[in-house]
Amino acid sequence: MNQLDFNGRHAVVTGGATGLGYAIARRLIASGGSVTLWDRDAAAAQQAAQALGDGAYAVTVDVAQHPSVAAAVQATLQHTGRIDALINSAGITGPNTKVWDYPVDAWRQVMDVNLTGLFICCREVVPHMRERNYGRIVNIASVAGKDGNPNASAYSASKAGVMALTKSLGKELADTGVRVNCVTPA
Repeated sequence: MNQLDFNGRHAVVTGGATGLGYAIARRLIASGGSVTLWDRDAAAAQQAAQALGDGAYAVTVDVAQHPSVAAAVQATLQHTGRIDALINSAGITGPNTKVWDYPVDAWRQVMDVNLTGLFICCREVVPHMRERNYGRIVNIASVAGKDGNPNASAYSASKAGVMALTKSLGKELADTGVRVNCVTPA
């Protein structure tokens, strides 16, 4: 494994209890950093933090709920004193169905978690990064956001939105020490 330079840095990883978020958190700890796992599954987040060992901390948060994210930022700052990086990896796929059959409530849930949740996390964390004139934000999108997968309209649309939001935020922060990037796993 190549070594990242993350010594002494602290990252928030949304959706950090499982999957890609957990793998990212593990890598950041292996690179000398510490992480706060934000996840709506409290038990899974605690278990993941314990498995990661020293340098991992868990906060229960629903990224789609502004008050929950605001409270998570405060809890993280109280525990760690700073947030150097925000990895927005929380996401859901939603139903696998045609647009004309897609349940409206399911569409809203996918958008709320994948796009609105990412927006809320950035909205709440960026002021702390700007205050320190340092921060790194990595938003996890998907190739589905570029190509539009059939039977995954909400997921594809939400990930396209993640790409556009990343570009907008990156341009808004271009004159600061905060950098914003997006990755699109396939």
